[in-house]
Amino acid sequence: MSGKIKKIALISPKRSLYEENPSIYEMFERNRDRLKPWLAPPLNLLTIAALTPNDIEVEVIDEHYQRIDFYQKYDLVGITAMTQQAHRAYEIAKEFRKKNIHVVMGGIHASVLPEEAIKHVDTVFVGEAEELWEIFLNDFQTLNVKKIYKRESLYDLSNTLIPKYNLINFSAFKEMDKYYNFIPVQATRGCPHDCNFCLVSKYYGKKIRKKKQDQVIKEIEFLKTINNDSLILFVDDNLFVDKTYAKSLLRALIPLKIRYFAQTDVRVAEDPELLKLAYRSGCQTMLIGFESINIKSLDEVNQNKWKMKQLEKYELNIKKIQQNGIVVFGTFVIGFENDNLSTFHRIRDFVSKNHIPGQFTLLTPIPGSKIYQDLKAQSKLFEEKFWNKCGFYNLVFRHNNMKVEEAEKSLIKLYDDVYQPESNFDRFSYMKNIFKNLPPRWL
Repeated sequence: MSGKIKKIALISPKRSLYEENPSIYEMFERNRDRLKPWLAPPLNLLTIAALTPNDIEVEVIDEHYQRIDFYQKYDLVGITAMTQQAHRAYEIAKEFRKKNIHVVMGGIHASVLPEEAIKHVDTVFVGEAEELWEIFLNDFQTLNVKKIYKRESLYDLSNTLIPKYNLINFSAFKEMDKYYNFIPVQATRGCPHDCNFCLVSKYYGKKIRKKKQDQVIKEIEFLKTINNDSLILFVDDNLFVDKTYAKSLLRALIPLKIRYFAQTDVRVAEDPELLKLAYRSGCQTMLIGFESINIKSLDEVNQNKWKMKQLEKYELNIKKIQQNGIVVFGTFVIGFENDNLSTFHRIRDFVSKNHIPGQFTLLTPIPGSKIYQDLKAQSKLFEEKFWNKCGFYNLVFRHNNMKVEEAEKSLIKLYDDVYQPESNFDRFSYMKNIFKNLPPRWL
């Protein structure tokens, strides 16, 4: 059904915050005071809302917080989904299509498996939706809708509008005792490292694309008018990789007096000026993908061996970042070919020695990734479509050195050890002593 559009629903389907695996869920529950999920509204949908003409009513629905009203009279429904949300996305699409409502789907999963997605929806977006959205809306209203809309080039971020943060109902969430502990902002897209388990380089490109500095500042200033207490999460996969751009942006952030988390790589520690600017601009935590401390495992990650070459500097670089008053949050992936059960213990000892918290996941071959193609070619996948298990805490393929039950029990033990109260207190005390010798962030 096509024609005049009056009202649109943009939906982010619900997914398990951790896993459907009861043991994994119970582990996170007993550590919940020290290990909280990172919850943020769907930036992609807020961006699409900003690109929608003002005469069209837009409702952004995050199913983690809001109930979907399948009896609401929408003219159009847009759904975004990561792989772990795909099955729920298809269920939602089915309900709306029963009512003859046109459903369009985008996001990572639909982009890498459009031939699957189009079986469940009316239109699929492949790649970044900016520009495609305007074309699609025009086609919809002129009764000329295509099945597939695909970008052949990467989007120019200098054209991005301010996301519609005003569609986030902060007061309603507070009344329901629900909350977002982060509000997302994006300055750049892309990552040069092209890890074999990751889709960022494939989806967003290896070259870093950047918004203009004043764009980012205006977004944050607008956000502060809505909720001045927000802890910002820069969702950029490698915010500081372009040092010149990063330093200029950090200087501009200082007067705003914000608090934020950022994702980067360990090489950030090699620039003392950048670390000082990051601290002064309000950076509280840097999430760094260490991936492994097994040199043979790191050898698998990048074709150019970039991460393997950083291993010998991990501990020194962690210390450099921490000495500048910034918490290092490490992420580790377990399940590479050379990993075994001792890998869990080695990672536990590493994070304990270096006073860092972290996220520990089992290698998950997301569709579209190189590791997915390799494991599929080797007939090692347990199931052809394991989308509900793509939350990164299930072993979904046959591993030479670990059985499924062994890996999942070892993962649970790793989390329990790292997030026990004594370990948490040790990390807190270590950083507290560093802060005593640092000047205030905002002079």
